[in-house]
Parts: sequence; C-alpha cells; structure tokens
Amino acid sequence: MGTRKKVRPGEAFLFRNGQTAETKAQLLARLKTIDPGDFHHHVNDQKNDIYNWLRDCLDPGLAESVKDVRDLDAMIEALK
Repeated sequence: MGTRKKVRPGEAFLFRNGQTAETKAQLLARLKTIDPGDFHHHVNDQKNDIYNWLRDCLDPGLAESVKDVRDLDAMIEALK
C-alpha cells in the first residue's frame, strides 16, 4: 500500500476521547489539543497506535518517522 491523503471509509483513527482523524492534517490538529492522558493511552512503552494506523492505513513512510516517538510534543513535530 502506498501513501494516501485520506483513509478509506471505516479506517479513521479513533481516539479514546471519541475524536477521529482521516488525514494527516486532522491527526495533527487532534494531537495539538489532546489531553496528555489520552495521548498516553494510544502511545506508550507498550504500543504506538499512531504508528500502527499510519503504517496500515495512511502513509507507511511517515509511520517510520514516528515509530519510536513516545512524547506528545515530539510526535507533533515529527508529523509537521
């Protein structure tokens, strides 16, 4: 699968707080306002849901740039 600008129907990233993202821009916008606890639910030492979603649904190359990122501010910077 190659890079997409928007995910297919049903592939949106679903945040714990109920928000969704279908594009990189939407993901970045949600991360800029997310509660740190909600971010930590998705990205921590055991998992990186954002990496998995990017890899599987949107942009495998971009996913690689956030594979080892565990900090919210660093994630935002990596996605800019």
